[in-house]
Amino acid sequence: MLYGDDNIDFNSGGMFMEACPCGSGKSYSECCGLFIEGKALPATPEQLMRSRYTAYTLLHIDYIGRTMRGAAAKNFNPRETENWARHIQWLGLEVLRTGMQDNNGFVEFIAKYTKKGTTEQLQELSEFHRKDGKWYYVDGKHPSANTPIHSTPKARRNDPCPCGSEKKFKKCCGQGG
Repeated sequence: MLYGDDNIDFNSGGMFMEACPCGSGKSYSECCGLFIEGKALPATPEQLMRSRYTAYTLLHIDYIGRTMRGAAAKNFNPRETENWARHIQWLGLEVLRTGMQDNNGFVEFIAKYTKKGTTEQLQELSEFHRKDGKWYYVDGKHPSANTPIHSTPKARRNDPCPCGSEKKFKKCCGQGG
């Protein structure tokens, strides 16, 4: 192991574990890996968006395709997507705001990356729909300051976790935050 590798962390047992690329502070296997590897379903649009970002960073293009519906899925070209993603060095993800109402959700984010030595960023307001208990990416737009969104209030430590786990926030998604 090399010192200074920001993607490596120690778990409580002293074992190395790789930090999830989505920036949650959790290990990949405790975070987006659960969804990408089919061990769990994302409970919120934000979890799906973070796992899709992680899938791009790790070239899990099949996951990207499986988590789309509508026009996004119709226009998806796995070969072009993989070719594009192979030439990107991902630098980080910042979630700006999220919202959810019934079976519709939104996540605004900034994904930073370098391509051919130039640092760039993608800012998008992604739209998600839930069908049969699963969230899907359906569209993405460049947001404006007055783009409406139904904000989901931040959970307090002792509130039920918004992911639907029925645990307290502090014992679930609020760990390490």
